[in-house]
Amino acid sequence: MQNETMVVEVKPDLYIELALQLQKTGDRHTLNEVVSEALRDWLTARSGGRQSPRGYQWKDVYLPDGTELRLRHHGVDHYAEVRGDRLMYAGEAVSPRAWALLVTGCVHNAWRDIWIRRGARGTWIRAALWRQQAKVERWLPYTDRRLAARRCTD
Repeated sequence: MQNETMVVEVKPDLYIELALQLQKTGDRHTLNEVVSEALRDWLTARSGGRQSPRGYQWKDVYLPDGTELRLRHHGVDHYAEVRGDRLMYAGEAVSPRAWALLVTGCVHNAWRDIWIRRGARGTWIRAALWRQQAKVERWLPYTDRRLAARRCTD
């Protein structure tokens, strides 16, 4: 059932409004992708904001289930998505490096060229910035502990 398609009725005026909004903003997502994303957000909101504990671990960066990745090559945007604990592109599980290699045909710095968006309303942020933030956050607890110990001996 995971790969089956279902038909859902949408009022024509809402469908047209959505299509016009995608065209106006230059969003390259298909109508089906947008509707699926909206349903996922609705389900998350109904479950008290809890998201799936599953996700993809890319070195220092954790990508929760539903995270989107974008790679632009020769003016064309290519999208991959975290589903469960896998990064999926064109129905295949890939690593970020393998995905960049598959799209571009040559070796690229995936951290520099891939952009990440967490959540439907999130902002696209370069993967290198997510990685930098993850490295800083990893050391914050140790920093606090050292500062607390230093204050106790002062």
